[in-house]
Amino acid sequence: MTTTTKLWRIIDLINWGADHFTTKGMDNARREMEWFLCDILKCERIDLYVRFEEVMDEGELEIFRTMVKRRIAGEPFQHIIGKAPFYGRDFIVNQKVLIPRPETEILIERMKTNGNVNSLLDIGTGTGCIAITTGLENLVENIFATDISQSALEIATENMRLHNLENIQFARHDFLSQNFKTKFDVVVSNPPYIAVNEMNSLQAEVRDYDPPSALTDNGDGLSFYRRFAEQFENLLTSDGYLLLEFGGNAQKGAVESIFQNVGLNTEFFKDLQNDWRVIEVRR
Repeated sequence: MTTTTKLWRIIDLINWGADHFTTKGMDNARREMEWFLCDILKCERIDLYVRFEEVMDEGELEIFRTMVKRRIAGEPFQHIIGKAPFYGRDFIVNQKVLIPRPETEILIERMKTNGNVNSLLDIGTGTGCIAITTGLENLVENIFATDISQSALEIATENMRLHNLENIQFARHDFLSQNFKTKFDVVVSNPPYIAVNEMNSLQAEVRDYDPPSALTDNGDGLSFYRRFAEQFENLLTSDGYLLLEFGGNAQKGAVESIFQNVGLNTEFFKDLQNDWRVIEVRR
């Protein structure tokens, strides 16, 4: 990309970038270009097409070039712009937290279907996107969120402030070895579910940039589900339920067995790719 003689309009950059990223094998090429330009110009996506004839200045082009180089090197676009969308809102992200995925939004949809509750615990909160969204959608009165990582809790707290919420209590907690003294109406989690021997087969931008503690339990990927099954009675009120994300079709049978083996009832829900993605567990 040379910028010395040519004047680059917004539309030229979108088209050039989409072609460039596509040749590099990126699926979402045009959309990523739009995200970069929205970030540089501090505007909404629709504004790019209202202002598409506008010529970018040299400072803006320099930022754009840097973003493109970082993306080509494999860095996730969410880290480059420092935020990721979840349920229609932006959340601050960095390498200390798992980037929110659209699949996880099913947890919010299930809670909406099930109706409002008094208390919720989000285990392994990361960015805080699940806990914060339940607050913003007025689904819960009292929200508690934990993570083993202090760095993740700092990002989650930043995100809570960003969205002007005050009713979430964050705490550092190691779920696999520590108990809770309180019971909750809903316990929700997107736990680390990738087996340690599958880590090398992950996409490079996941393996190299998401924190390993958010991806794998350093075992067979099922440690958290066993712990949830074992702790169910200690965690949940009489009508309470568990809502957990898991690793898709290949993991469904194993996750189902863990809960059914202790006499609990399970129901499964699919994601937008038609893969089994969420389990709801009740007495």
